[in-house]
Order: sequence, then C-alpha cells, then structure tokens
Amino acid sequence: YRTFEKTGVEVLSLGGQQWESNAWPPEHWKSNKGRWRLFTPAIDEYLNETLKNMHFGESVNGFVLLLEVADFKSWGEGIAFTGPEGFSRYKHKTNELWSVGRIDWTEVQDSTAREQLQAYEGAFVFAVERASLAKRKPKDFDIQAFSAAVVERLRSAKVSQLSRSTYAARGEA
Repeated sequence: YRTFEKTGVEVLSLGGQQWESNAWPPEHWKSNKGRWRLFTPAIDEYLNETLKNMHFGESVNGFVLLLEVADFKSWGEGIAFTGPEGFSRYKHKTNELWSVGRIDWTEVQDSTAREQLQAYEGAFVFAVERASLAKRKPKDFDIQAFSAAVVERLRSAKVSQLSRSTYAARGEA
C-alpha cells in the first residue's frame, strides 16, 4: 500500500513553515490557519504493517492511492487534477492497482487530525469504488475484502501515530 499525494499550493502541512523547500513567507502561514495534519508515509507504513499477513489474491502486489488534496473550485476542471470522476488503472507489468481519491481542502483545512483521517478514508473508499468499476481490472484480487481491511485499520488507528513528528521521532530512536 502506498499513497502518492498531490496537493494544491493552498494546502499547508502542519510544521511545513519549517521546511527548507517552503516558499511561502511567514505572513502567509499566519493568515492561513488551516493545516494538513496527517503524514501519508506514516499512514502507508501503518497499513503495510497491519496488513502484511493478509492475502487478497495473486494478481495485485500493491495498491497506490493517488490522493489529490486541493481547493478544486479554485483550480478548475482538468487543469492540474483529475476531476470529480477520478481514474483507475491496473498496471499488469508491475501488478499494481492505481486509483485516484480526492479530498476538498475547503472542507478539511480546519478539521482535526481524526476528521482528516476520516476524509482520507472517504478518498480511499472512492478510489476503491473507481477501481472496482474499471474496464480493465485484476482477475484474482478481492478488492472488497481489501477495502474492508483498510477501512477497519484506518478507523482503529491512533492519529497521534500518523503525524510527521511521531514518524520522524521513531526514525531517530
């Protein structure tokens, strides 16, 4: 399981004002209070660890959630993001299933980490639904069982473990 996160410039990550790659001036961070509180590599690691002994079929070795987080009304359709219908692809050479899930930044920017995790779960469920409706899909993959297992784990996750600071602190220990 892995998340490929694509965000609009309006999406500010918690702690991001400290990053060397940050191009926003301090005034921007002060005037825009909303923050993305989750760290997708921590979510990926958590899910991979808790799903590692489960089996959903032979034809898929990986699921990639293409997570789009943005103010989609400001961006417009087809400019930088896939659009409300998303897309899904089964890459048979790598045995990976790729599917888009979307989170509207205007709905989650002031939310708690738990609420943002619920929005992440919704984006995942949307991506799975798109994948199950695709013309070309893996033959031997129980996508419904996979979805149920991921949703169960997301609902039982401790959001404190899915932050950048907690993830970084584990690497230092």
